[in-house]
Amino acid sequence: MLTYIAPFALYLIFSQLLLQVPQYYSVLYPAAVAITAIATFILLRNKNIIRIHLNVGPGLIAGVVGIALWIGVSALQLEQVLAGFLPEWLQPESRAAFNPFTAIDGRSAQWTFITMRMLGLAVLVPVIEEVFWRGFLMRWIINPDWEKQPIGQFTPASFLWITLLFTLAHPEWFAAAIYCMLINLLLYWKKDLWNCVVAHATSNLLLGIYVLYFETWELW
Repeated sequence: MLTYIAPFALYLIFSQLLLQVPQYYSVLYPAAVAITAIATFILLRNKNIIRIHLNVGPGLIAGVVGIALWIGVSALQLEQVLAGFLPEWLQPESRAAFNPFTAIDGRSAQWTFITMRMLGLAVLVPVIEEVFWRGFLMRWIINPDWEKQPIGQFTPASFLWITLLFTLAHPEWFAAAIYCMLINLLLYWKKDLWNCVVAHATSNLLLGIYVLYFETWELW
């Protein structure tokens, strides 16, 4: 069980640490990506929870549609309205909103960071999140003996719990809820975790390009 939880937990710990020491973000984020990537490779190799193939059309489409919805819904800032009715401890926490072009000196250093940021966003995060949310936790909610549980089986409880927890793990609550439901439906349709990884990677890659082009740093 820890094999599938540890990469996600490690990345989550690093993410929280980075928010506490934003002055070191440019150095610590690449280190976090490298350390988490190594741990993920060691822990997940030969586990066969993700089976790579080329039939990824559904994943690509879901990824494009999903990030368009995410960006559009995030722009409404509905969380700010809801936050006024919530206790402080339950309010969504903002992202680091790190702008490498103002925080880092030198073009080569800036683009080295951006490369690592994009690798973390579009390669590492899709793997560790999909393995955790839909490869492990969704199945564990259905059956504690989760490794015997087929990937992609629908139950109302697993659908709702994964959507709720995924939502609370992101500051863009409404966008995250919609996105999670979309990827859940993709999993139920294809019963294939790889298509979910592809969808997530497509979304994050497009998000990274969007952030860089429009300088919407608050989205990453």
